[in-house]
Amino acid sequence: MQAIKQPIQNGFRRWIERRSPRADEVLLRHKTIYVLPTRQGVGFMVMLLLLWVLGTNYQNNLILGLVFLLIGLVFVSVVHAFRNLSGLRLKGLRGTPAFVGDLAEFELLISRAPSARHESISLGWEEGLFCELDLIDHSEARVTLSHRARRRGWLRPERLLIESHFPLGLIRAWSWAYLDVQTLVYPKPCSSKEIPLAHMTTDSGERLSRENQEEFQGFRAYQEGAPLTHVAWKLYARGAGMHLKEYMGFQSEQVWLDWHRLAGLDQESRLSQLCYWVLEFGKTTAEYGLRLPSVVVPLGRGADHQRRVLKELALYGIDSDERSGW
Repeated sequence: MQAIKQPIQNGFRRWIERRSPRADEVLLRHKTIYVLPTRQGVGFMVMLLLLWVLGTNYQNNLILGLVFLLIGLVFVSVVHAFRNLSGLRLKGLRGTPAFVGDLAEFELLISRAPSARHESISLGWEEGLFCELDLIDHSEARVTLSHRARRRGWLRPERLLIESHFPLGLIRAWSWAYLDVQTLVYPKPCSSKEIPLAHMTTDSGERLSRENQEEFQGFRAYQEGAPLTHVAWKLYARGAGMHLKEYMGFQSEQVWLDWHRLAGLDQESRLSQLCYWVLEFGKTTAEYGLRLPSVVVPLGRGADHQRRVLKELALYGIDSDERSGW
């Protein structure tokens, strides 16, 4: 059954993409809006059929009149369901970078025609991450939609589902939109016992110093006689035992994070650990650089430098066509 179902789904997806290609802005029109009865609508129609049979057999004009009235109600619902989506305009604005395993967020601008009204609109890329929207008093609205970040690199969401069961829940009107939105997905941060620093050189002291205690690095087991000010009291209150806060500093404010210092790990594990330490050094005032087998990011600091380093980690090992984005 799956072998038959998959080709049908792929063919239907290609047909949809031809009718509604990927674009910066999408306007929902008659050729891209689809209408079908919901499960409740099918049950309602079955009930009408039974009532019609009952009224015909007993020649009861009152029942037949009720059936015709309700049939008219179904047709009116079809028209209203279609018009509730028709004229809706969607535009992708920006995406927010995320880490593997998290939710990436995309901001969209939804607008309507001056004389149109849209009620109970639901839109989203994945089940459980849909957003509800009404455009009645305002001509446009900004919405933020989430998409699961399953792998690193550029995340370009596929078809966006826009649907509505307005007005009575008997008819489902829906459409798909392919928006030109993308964002970067960074490797999932993963801590390591040791910092993957390059070998120390004479002109850039990259060695950690416990005497220069400036930055918080983690926790270690409690040692008798240690200052009480270094005790992690919050951990103790949660029943985790006595631990000491560990602080370290750098004899030099210039450090290099080196791929080759993580020997024995696979590619994704190395990237995850490097990503973790990039985030940690981003909290300090130290200048840090990154050395990958094919890329070297010079020393720097600040938010822009951190984004550049994270981008290199996200796109490492990815084809040049994929690296460029749009």
